[in-house]
Formats: sequence, C-alpha cells, structure tokens
Amino acid sequence: MSTPVYIGNDQGYYGTKVVCRSKDRFYKLFIRNMVVPNRVGEITYNNDPHNIMYREKEGDREWFCGKLAIEQSADDEVFDSHERRLFSPTWFREEEYMIMFRVSTGLMLQGSKEPIVSVALPTDSYIDYKEELKRKLIGKHVFEVKQGNLPYRKIEFEIKRENLYVISQPMATLFHIALDRDGQLLNEDLFIQKVSINDLGFGTSDIETLHGETIIKRQSFSSRHAMLNVYTLLSNRLTEFTKKIDPEKIGKDFPIWSLNRIIRSGEVSFKGKIHDVSEIVQKCIQEVGTALVEEVWQRLNFADDITYIILTGGSSIPFKPFYRERFGDKLIFAEDYGIDAQFANAFGLCKFTQSKSKALALRDQREAAASIQEEFTVPKTAEESNRRKK
Repeated sequence: MSTPVYIGNDQGYYGTKVVCRSKDRFYKLFIRNMVVPNRVGEITYNNDPHNIMYREKEGDREWFCGKLAIEQSADDEVFDSHERRLFSPTWFREEEYMIMFRVSTGLMLQGSKEPIVSVALPTDSYIDYKEELKRKLIGKHVFEVKQGNLPYRKIEFEIKRENLYVISQPMATLFHIALDRDGQLLNEDLFIQKVSINDLGFGTSDIETLHGETIIKRQSFSSRHAMLNVYTLLSNRLTEFTKKIDPEKIGKDFPIWSLNRIIRSGEVSFKGKIHDVSEIVQKCIQEVGTALVEEVWQRLNFADDITYIILTGGSSIPFKPFYRERFGDKLIFAEDYGIDAQFANAFGLCKFTQSKSKALALRDQREAAASIQEEFTVPKTAEESNRRKK
C-alpha cells in the first residue's frame, strides 16, 4: 500500500492553492485560475512547467491552464466570460473547476493514486453546496497533462468518500493556526474563545465568527469590499488619468486582467512614455481597505466581545495596515504562522486532512462500532410478551 498523501486544495477566485504532505515533506503549488479551450492548434512552447495543457485522452479537446491560459486569453470576450463563471457561487459546477481541481491535485500526488483531500468553499456557498461538491469530486479521475515541451502524461487517482472533506474557507485558516504540522492540536485557546476569521480573497471577503467550535455567524460581502473592487476602481482611475494627459482626450482602457503588472510596478506606459501611478494605486487600496474595515467593525459590533481577529487570504497583505490600526493587539495574521497568507487556507486544509484521517486510522472498524454501543437491559415484561406471541 502506498504512503498516504494529505492534500489541501483551496480553489479561490484568483488562483488554486494546494499544499500537500508526503511522508515528512510539505509541498505547495499555485496555479492561476484560468482555463480556456485550445483554439490555436498545435504550438511549440518553451520548456516552462507552468505552461500546462489538459485533456481527458488523446483526440479530446485540449485546454490551456493557468499561466498559459492567461497568455492565450488576451481577448476581453474570453476573459469576461470566464470571469463571470468564476465569480458565480456555483463555479464548482463548471467544467473549468473540475479541470483546475484535477490538474492541481494530480500534480501533487507524489506517486499516490488514492490521495486524502480536503477542499473548501466560500462562506456563503458552504452550507448550500458542500454535499453537491462532494458528489462531484468523489470517484475516479483519469486524464492527461502536458507541461512545457514534455509529452502528455497520464494521471489517474481515486477520491473515496471517506478520503474527502469539505469545510468553509475561513475554518481552514483556523485549523492552520490551531493545529501543528502533524495535525495535532497546538492552540486550544482558539477553540474556547470567541474568534472572528476574516478571509480576504481576490473576489470574496468572508467572515466567520466562532465561539468554541460553534459557528455563531457567517457573513460575506464580496460585492462591495474585496481586492476585485481595488482593481475595478484602479481601472477607472487609470482611464481618467490617461484622458487628462492625452492631447486628444481619448485615454486608454485598462482591463482588470492587465492590472497585476501595474500594481506591482506602480507605472503605466501610455503613448510611448512611462508614467508613475503609484499614488493612484495606493489611494485605490486605501479607499477599499478603509471601507472594508469599517464594515467589519460595524458587523462585529465593534469587536468588544471578540478575543481574536484572524486575518488571512491573499488580499490580507495590502489590507493588513487598516486592520492593525482598527483592531490592534486582537489581530492575528495568518502569514506569521510559517506560510504565505494566500496559502494559509490550503495549509490549514492539509493539516485538517491529517487530523481527520489519523483520528480514523487509530481505530479499526470493530473498535469504531463498539465506541457507539450502549449497554441496556430488556424488561422481563417485554420478554414474557414475546414468548406469548410465539
């Protein structure tokens, strides 16, 4: 029997983050959430393992994944269509979700064909869709993946019902902080105090408030305050900026998918000149971050009775200063626990997977059955009644 591989697969709006443990080693993987059909025929790619193609078998439709998909989806129509599906609460029903799940899980198998996997759903989707997601993922997965110039290779694995766990994304962060690298309880305090987990993704801002292991409240306000709103605001501000410096007053459109480089560099190229827009970028982050923290402050009733505010998710990094200013010493930053903030949920899922599977492995089927048996006595009147019937 192969050594179990524990996998935490966190498929968010912006990307799929995976953490796995194989033997004594942890591995992490990030693939940008983008899948588009191959519409350009046979291409020779440079030998970059991040250039990923997917198909179920030879002769079937091919799909570009991740980095390669971004490069092949330059037209707005393809990207916008993908974005609408990805932002849907039922994104997991789409074919692209399954492709991303298969590719990201398959690349972390480490030789195993029966992984033990935990996945997560956003707060506002968890209750309604967790059972449906389980039904979709359980079973055998057989497909082929091509990386760079390497030929297609076959990947197959089976997800058994007892080897799949679905929890909410904020809960995954709690397990990241509360459990150690072996899935054992590290911080019991987090399970007896009132804790608010703030999971800030690209398109979602989710809050779960817990007291002990009881979820008191789930809240999501993705449509108003998330990193996506920074991108939308920045796109409009940059168009306004270029109109002002354009002699023809036409300016330039900046699609959301094109803004990553601008946010990192703080510069835009317009009509042959480079312009510093770092101040515009920072103002957009500040506007959304301030509004986000104010809404959290109100929804948590000023956090008077909350012991800890746990901040996680890839977008927690730019918004951290606004949280620190408002919540002070109550703030726990997931990135301080040994892994990038965007991987906190995936690492928590991996730890959770270990804790659940090990708990089950400690007892065989007979012991598990015996643990729920209760001794009782049958009244003599019942026995006498049974004899009369005979």
